[in-house]
Amino acid sequence: MLNRIQIKEIKKDLSDSEFKFLRNILKSENHESLLSSLSEKTLKRYFEILIKSRNIFLFFCEIDDKDIGYLVIANSPKHLIDDFKSLKFSIFFDLIQNFKIKALLNIFISFFKLDLIFLSNKKNLINNNPNLSLLAIDREFQSKGIGKIFIEKVFNELNLKNEFNQITVETNNLRTENFYVNKVNFIYLGKKLRLFKNLKVFLKDLI
Repeated sequence: MLNRIQIKEIKKDLSDSEFKFLRNILKSENHESLLSSLSEKTLKRYFEILIKSRNIFLFFCEIDDKDIGYLVIANSPKHLIDDFKSLKFSIFFDLIQNFKIKALLNIFISFFKLDLIFLSNKKNLINNNPNLSLLAIDREFQSKGIGKIFIEKVFNELNLKNEFNQITVETNNLRTENFYVNKVNFIYLGKKLRLFKNLKVFLKDLI
């Protein structure tokens, strides 16, 4: 199975089936993410902006032409806010409508750069290196070594090693934390402020 893993970067508009896959896996595997709370209209617009961005990249993981995972990498965490400013009112409305007050407060914390209060001596390192923003593998294909190979293939495809020295990722999930540390060789860097559970930040050397 592992030798049948393929990756594809999404550079054009998502097909209906690709969007449906993303929407479903977000709700099942990334249900704590802000994106999982957005309306279908806002979510479509979000991915349209992402795909056109020169700073954020969307990859799909495939086996035998079946989409089984996806990954989002930004050249810097700031692009995950700056590139989507045109959606701020739509996102705000969706979160209010779904009573996601905690998500709104965390956006406020991140927008005003209060989230790095515990990492003040490492701001430059975080802000000047890419961030692995989102990653999910379909539940049926988890714990089979696919996620590790998927990440490695994307890193090679983007030539990250030629552009950057390091990459960061955040999680507040113990299972995901174990994956990044034990399978992909990330190391613990510190915590980002979040309500009501801080994010743990991990760092990986690319050279």
